[in-house]
Amino acid sequence: MASIFSTTYAVFGKPVLHSKSPQLFSPILVKGKESYTRIRPQSAKDLVDIVRLLNIRGASITAPFKEEIFFLLEEVSPDAQAVGAVNCIRHENGKISGHNTDHYGVTGPLTEAGLILEGANILILGAGGAARAAVYGLTKAGANVSISNRTEEKAGTLAKSFDAAVVKWGSMYALPRFDAVVSTILPEAIPPDAEKLQYDMLLDAIYKPSMMTAHSRAREIPVIGGEQWLIHQGVEAAAFYIGKTPSPELLASRLYEIPDPASLRILVLTNDSLDRFTQSTYDLVVSAFGMDANTIKQLIDEEKNLAFGR
Repeated sequence: MASIFSTTYAVFGKPVLHSKSPQLFSPILVKGKESYTRIRPQSAKDLVDIVRLLNIRGASITAPFKEEIFFLLEEVSPDAQAVGAVNCIRHENGKISGHNTDHYGVTGPLTEAGLILEGANILILGAGGAARAAVYGLTKAGANVSISNRTEEKAGTLAKSFDAAVVKWGSMYALPRFDAVVSTILPEAIPPDAEKLQYDMLLDAIYKPSMMTAHSRAREIPVIGGEQWLIHQGVEAAAFYIGKTPSPELLASRLYEIPDPASLRILVLTNDSLDRFTQSTYDLVVSAFGMDANTIKQLIDEEKNLAFGR
């Protein structure tokens, strides 16, 4: 049966129902011809298999697959190689290639806020994947980058990769003023002596309420929310796998729309339901190859709980 859409895009993650990628990219899709959905694969290999099986033209990649998918692709961009992770893929002429645009989610909002990155002094909190993308983008732009992480060894490893400095966690009192702090730590985390930290603005990678955001606002320090990170990396991701370069304002126009939990369209993807994927749009597609009914129900309930808190 022929598909009602000529082109399908997706975001892959586990969990994934909370993802705002469909809202982010929907303003630039051709209505009735292009569609966008959320897909929960069982593994990175399953992700690649689904892209080929369903002929997904391009996709955003989120946790926990950014690093896992890296070695399963035919080609990865220099940016993805430098960061060691892929956050978007393009499926073209039978080849799946990967790219990483997360660093634009850091440099774009800071530049938009008026910060000249070359020569700027910037502190990164955290040393995970998001921090690595931030350090890469900022050092590439000529900023002076320092990294602070609860586990100092991880900060040191990251700093060595990009010739950045390390700041001992809990020694903020001894630091000079920073032009900006980029926080990639968990929402409930905060340096123990954060009140001693002097900085002009905060970019928070999290778009949930966080202690760093609350602390900064209490001190009347300007905060750039995680939505701006999402939007600016999305501009470059759209160029890579959709072939369009929208403005940040256009991508933001539907970002805060929320699916109705009472009328979610969910497809349980099996060999028997493949044709259904091409005949409608879905809020969530769950890869269920080889799974029993109880496991499938548990996964869907988990997705709903994480997305809607119920």
